[in-house]
Amino acid sequence: MISNTTPPQVPNTSLLSESEKLASVAGDQLDHAVQGAHHAIDRFADSAVPKVRRLAETGDAWTSSLRSTVREQPLMAVAAALALGALLGRITR
Repeated sequence: MISNTTPPQVPNTSLLSESEKLASVAGDQLDHAVQGAHHAIDRFADSAVPKVRRLAETGDAWTSSLRSTVREQPLMAVAAALALGALLGRITR
């Protein structure tokens, strides 16, 4: 059985100057590179979303823990803040 399918059409570039041919090839390569970068960014974003959510949950847990500690021991919290401020003040001089 003989197939009568025609091969894909290739644009006739014989009338184009060399610089136009190179520009066409460079444009195709640039499109391919942009598509590859777009796919890589999509994969990165898909993998980062769960990690960012987990980090946000951890931050929320730390915040609530710190709030309860400050409520239970307010003087200790003020003393720690003053000590940390003094330490940072000495370091930045």
